[in-house]
Amino acid sequence: MTPGMASATWTRATACSPVKVTLTTPGIDAAGQTAAHGIPAPVVAAYLDGLRIEVEKTGDYTLLVLFSIGTTTGKWGSLLDGLLSFKRAYDQGQLVAEAIPDLAAAWPGRYDGVTLRELCDQMHAEIRGRRISGLLDRAFGDLPAPAATPADAYRHLVRGRTERVPVTAMAGRTAAVMVVRYPPGIPVLMPGEQAGASDGPVLQYLLALQALDTQFPGFAHDIHGVERDDHGTFSIECLHQEGG
Repeated sequence: MTPGMASATWTRATACSPVKVTLTTPGIDAAGQTAAHGIPAPVVAAYLDGLRIEVEKTGDYTLLVLFSIGTTTGKWGSLLDGLLSFKRAYDQGQLVAEAIPDLAAAWPGRYDGVTLRELCDQMHAEIRGRRISGLLDRAFGDLPAPAATPADAYRHLVRGRTERVPVTAMAGRTAAVMVVRYPPGIPVLMPGEQAGASDGPVLQYLLALQALDTQFPGFAHDIHGVERDDHGTFSIECLHQEGG
């Protein structure tokens, strides 16, 4: 994205309630179509965190900021100053090591010599290339087949009759826990539902998120029900297979 394009339109605020504000960054439109260039929201959130500005939830291109009743203009001003500071760092080609030093220090070697703009371009290209938005729509559009009730799945879980299964091996398996990505905070799997085929929408979506987390350490997605090992592999508690 050129500095001119970013100058006036790189964020949009939507007031949903007096205490919740959603900021939308460039990269995707209301129809879910990705643009040629974009600024993924996790990068903006990491930058704001370094300025001690807390973002409650982060999507691919959305930031949810919570305020409280009686929030002063000073707090709003701090947020606006932080966003403008990010824009300057982005436009000026500031290195990640300078813009987000904690990230660079936590993952030595991964972000060395990478500018903020390059990091945004790399992450946006991966999100676009893996069609994350389309996979998300498919995962919510195709209802998983129920194999047990949530109550039955819970009974298996508390009695130790489950096993942790890598997402790569979950084809046909039944989840024992709810799997929810935040945002949007809507389950893609409920306890007792089958994950479907290996090339089905749910597993393809989770595998795409796993690949992104692996490629961009420090930007792990917030997914309830998913466990990660030291290599970043996603695993989910599943009911024991009959005869297993």
